[in-house]
Amino acid sequence: MATKKEQAEEPVILHYSYGFKKQVIEEIENGLISMNQAAKKYHVYRSTIQRWFAKMGNFEKRLRTMGGKSPRQEISALRRKIKQLEQEKEILDFALDMVQEECGVDMRKKFLPESLQTTLKKRGKA
Repeated sequence: MATKKEQAEEPVILHYSYGFKKQVIEEIENGLISMNQAAKKYHVYRSTIQRWFAKMGNFEKRLRTMGGKSPRQEISALRRKIKQLEQEKEILDFALDMVQEECGVDMRKKFLPESLQTTLKKRGKA
């Protein structure tokens, strides 16, 4: 029997626009989706997205500017810093109250005009 030789199909090479690549990378970098989710969502191989990420991604640069911390680590560090500063403020407020009681002099700075201070006191916000 004579059989025909079948020619192998040439692989399909898709070219994606720069804007599309940038959009996918930005979604990953901003934490909206993972690489796997992006691959499924946009029907692109994960290895292709990894290659784009290596060439065009800013994640490594951002990590270096943030001191090697991820965004979540940076947020938790900032929350700890806020808590520490709030505690320091409470201590300083207590110290000012003690000085005011002993000396009879109001040591606090007045940032608002008296009319606004009285209004805020009446509303219970000061």
